[in-house]
Amino acid sequence: MLEQLQIDNLALIDHLEISFSAGMNVLSGETGAGKSILIKAVDLLLGDKAGGEMVRQGAEEGQVSALFSLPETAGGAPFRQPFGGAPDGQLLVRRTFQRGGRSRAWINGQLSSLSVLGNCTRPLVSISNQHETQALLNPARHLAFLDRFAGLEDLTDRLRKIFLELGRLLQERKRRAEQGRQREELVALWQYQADEIRQAQLTAGEEAALRQKKEVLRQAEKIWEKVQGVQEILTEADTSISNMLARAGDGLRQAAQLDPTLAPQVQELKDLGIPLQEVGLALRNYLSGLVFDSRLLEEVEDRLQLIQRLTGKYGADTAAILDYLADLERRLEERDEDSQKLKELAQAVEEKRRSCFALSEELSLRRRQTARELAGRIEGELKALGLADCRFEVGFEPQQPGPGTDPDLVYGERVLTTEGLEKIQFFMAPNPGEGLRPLSRIASGGELSRILLVLMGVLSAEGSVETVIFDEVDAGVGGGLGEKVGRKLKDLARDRQVICITHLPQIAVYADTHFQVLKTTKAQRTRTDIQRLNENDRIRELARMLSGSSSSASTIALAREFLEKARGPGSG
Repeated sequence: MLEQLQIDNLALIDHLEISFSAGMNVLSGETGAGKSILIKAVDLLLGDKAGGEMVRQGAEEGQVSALFSLPETAGGAPFRQPFGGAPDGQLLVRRTFQRGGRSRAWINGQLSSLSVLGNCTRPLVSISNQHETQALLNPARHLAFLDRFAGLEDLTDRLRKIFLELGRLLQERKRRAEQGRQREELVALWQYQADEIRQAQLTAGEEAALRQKKEVLRQAEKIWEKVQGVQEILTEADTSISNMLARAGDGLRQAAQLDPTLAPQVQELKDLGIPLQEVGLALRNYLSGLVFDSRLLEEVEDRLQLIQRLTGKYGADTAAILDYLADLERRLEERDEDSQKLKELAQAVEEKRRSCFALSEELSLRRRQTARELAGRIEGELKALGLADCRFEVGFEPQQPGPGTDPDLVYGERVLTTEGLEKIQFFMAPNPGEGLRPLSRIASGGELSRILLVLMGVLSAEGSVETVIFDEVDAGVGGGLGEKVGRKLKDLARDRQVICITHLPQIAVYADTHFQVLKTTKAQRTRTDIQRLNENDRIRELARMLSGSSSSASTIALAREFLEKARGPGSG
C-alpha cells in the first residue's frame, strides 16, 4: 500500500506531502489544478522517463519519494524486493531528476538503477489511464489472471514442477550422452592400453628384482671365482678351515681322554664346525645354480626394456602402471553403466513428457471452460457500467513448434511449456459493429478505465497489485452511471488500496479519504497544493463538483444527501 508520497519541484508543485489511507482515496479539484502531476510523480517512481522540463522553474533538481507498506505477495508470487524491506515491512523509494536530464534512484537508502527501481515498485502499483500500459493490458499476464480466476493455481504449480523435472532429466541425458560420445572417442585407445598392460603380466616391484638379476648374470664368472675361492678356504683344500678345525678337534679329544675336564671345550669346538659345514654346503648349492647363459641375460634385458617402455607411457614404475590399468578397467565398466543409464533416462524422459502433456491437456480444457464463464461475468459487469454492447473474449493461440524448438519439447505436434499448450490474450469490442481487438489497443481512455475497473474486480485475488490508481475513470460517464462506477470502485477498495482522480461527485462520495487538489498563486508564482478534507470541507467540495462553481445552500444540502446515501445500507 502507498502510505506517503512526497514531491519537490515537479512542474507546478513546490513541496507536497500526502498521506494516503487504506481503502478508497479520491482526489478532486478544478480542471488544471495539477491532479495529473500527482500521477506523473508516481510514474517516475515506477521507472518512467524524466525530462528536464519537468523540474519546477527556478529549481535545478526535482525529487519524488514514496513509502510503501509491503505485501507478502505481489503479482501472484512471493514479494522480494532487491534491497530488502525495513524491519517493519516498509519500503522507501526516492528519485531525483535534474534540469540537465540526469536522474538517480534510491531504494531503502541504497543507490539503485532505474530498472531495478521499476522492478521493485511495479508489482505494488498499477495506474489506469489512457497513456499507461498496465499489468492487465500485458498479454503475458493474461494467462495468470485466467488461472487465478479459475482457481487453477494447484494445477499450474504441478505442471511447472513436472516441466522442471523434465528439463532436469533432459539436461542429465544430454550430459551423459556427451560424456558417452567423448568416451567412445577414447574407448579404442583405452582398450588398446589395457590389453598392452595385461599382456605384459607385470607384478609390483618386478623391475628392481630384474635389475638385480641382470647384474648377477653379467658378473657370473667373477662371482663364481670369488665363491669358489671362499669354498676352498672353508671346506675344500687340505689346509681349509674345516680340515684344520677337524684336526684340532682330534687333538683336543685325545687330551680330554687324559683330562676329562676338557670335555666341554671338545664339544664347543665340534659345534663350531656345524655352521661352517652349512655355509660350505650353501655355497656349493649356489655355485651349482649359478648360470653363465647369455640368452637368459638377453631375456632379462628385453624384459627390462619392455617395463621401461611401459613406464614411459603409463607410470613411474610397475605399481603405477598397474594402478593405471585398474583406472582403465573402471572407465570401460562405466561405459557399460552409462549405456544402461541412458536407456533408463530415455524411459524417464518419455514418461515425464506424457505426464506433462496429459496435465497440459487437462489445464487447457479447464481454461477454455472457464474462459466462457469469465467472458459472461465481465460482459455483465460492463453492462452495469454503461457498456451494454461491449463484447469480451479470451483468445487461445496454440504453442506451435518452430525451427528452434527443442524436439524433446514437442509432443503430438504441440509444444510443451511451463505454462501449458497455449498462449491467451484478452480481446474486446467496446461498441457495436466493431471487431474484437486486443485489450491494449482500446483507444478510449474512459472505456479503458471502466474495462480495467471491471477486470480488476472480477479477477480480484490475493497476489494482485496492492495499489490501483484510476485516472479518467469518469470520462464520458454521466451522473447515474457515475454512481455505479463509484460503487464498483468501493467494492474494489475492499481488497486493495484505490486512488481515484475524478470530477464526478457520484464517485467521490464513496471515498474513505477525500483530497482536494488546489492551484494557488502567490508572489506571482503558481503552485499546486493538496488538502485532506474533513467532513465539512468534503461536503463543500462535493457541492462545488455538483454545481461546477461556488457552492450554495441547496448544493450543500444535495451534497450532504449524496454522502449520506453512499454511506447508507445497500450502498455497497
